[in-house]
Amino acid sequence: MAKKSRVLSIDGGGIRGIIPAVILSELEKATGKPIARMFDLIVGTSSGGVLALGLVMPGEDGKPKYTADDGVRLYMGQGHRIFSRSTLHKVRSIWSVEAEKYPARGIEAVFGEYYGEARLKDAITPVVVTSYEIERRVPFFFKSERAKADEAEYDFPMWQVARATTAAPTFFQPARLVAASGARTYSLVDAGIFVNDPAMSALAEARSMGLGDDVLIVSLGSGEATQPILYQRAVGWGLRQWAQPLFGISFDGTSSIVNYQLQQLLPEDRYYRFQAKLNECNDAMDDTSSTNLRSLQLLGQSIVEDNADAFREMCDQLS
Repeated sequence: MAKKSRVLSIDGGGIRGIIPAVILSELEKATGKPIARMFDLIVGTSSGGVLALGLVMPGEDGKPKYTADDGVRLYMGQGHRIFSRSTLHKVRSIWSVEAEKYPARGIEAVFGEYYGEARLKDAITPVVVTSYEIERRVPFFFKSERAKADEAEYDFPMWQVARATTAAPTFFQPARLVAASGARTYSLVDAGIFVNDPAMSALAEARSMGLGDDVLIVSLGSGEATQPILYQRAVGWGLRQWAQPLFGISFDGTSSIVNYQLQQLLPEDRYYRFQAKLNECNDAMDDTSSTNLRSLQLLGQSIVEDNADAFREMCDQLS
């Protein structure tokens, strides 16, 4: 019998990346295996890309350097540095209207420390991280297998890949990456605006890699917004007022579409989607208050508890 291919997809969501990180931590505890050894391909967008890179980063003896719990600690402990800005920056940006909300130095410092010298080609499990190239106006996919085949043009330090996939417009300035050969330069932003849930892209990539038709997809969300956009408020909005709400609409809308498509394409026991509404949590991507961080952590745990049967069934297939 042909081997079933196992694919992990992780949504974006800024600090809400704590939610899928907690679910992955519970998965590692339940199976006794590192995430990198359970899946044949891992795909992530934005904060999901950050987690994906950390999970496939090599440590000693070919083992992954980080556990999923390390991903939880990254956001719980360093989120305030990623989303930090001085009063002067607030004034200069006119409170995020005339410039990006956060300077890049905080996020780049955290990623530089977390990934060190690791490069995309070093991934111990095939990984794909999404982004968007704004000068060429095309989606850009960082693929570890392509980086291994063409180091001069498509291999980059992992911290730079993480920076590119999290360069959310209005939050951070675009990332500027230069190929090792020096022949090409890329200007990149967060791909969450069109593929926040990358599960469909993950399925397509699995097929293109020749992983076969019998594919198991595990898709992890970062919470679904519940705050309504009231007509009475939105009817008078212009570009300035719509800028931030459009992110949430894009994130939730595209994720719902991808979920529907995969439910139609794959058998019930070949597609697992873990997602929940942000009833008790702030749906903002950058709320790093201790109360919200704890709420996000608890939501991740409750998703596992509320979907215990599906979670056990999935674990059986993965182990």
